Amino acid sequence: MKTDRTLHDLRNKLQGKIYIYLKDADTKKQFAQAAEKEGYRFGDIAPTQAAPDDLIAMKDNEQLAHVGFVGRIAFQCNGGSNPKGSFHRIDYAKYAAGEKRYYYNT
Repeated sequence: MKTDRTLHDLRNKLQGKIYIYLKDADTKKQFAQAAEKEGYRFGDIAPTQAAPDDLIAMKDNEQLAHVGFVGRIAFQCNGGSNPKGSFHRIDYAKYAAGEKRYYYNT
């Protein structure tokens, strides 16, 4: 996978909520390593120590969060994707690979 795209680039490009989909163990590992390298944390815990789940929320100030039940429902139902662009569902494998269309599709 390509690694020249950064999480900082993604956060700076998109407004609103950003949920990152991690499809498999390799993608989770790659994401955790990249996030840690860029200074992202789960509270005080490094991403490589936090065992990322398949769905992660990117917050401001280089913070990450695991997504709970309600957030997962919104993600699966595409509930927040609207013309204002306040909810972004990113497929990290596609984003890291440099694909032009890196939004998650069901």
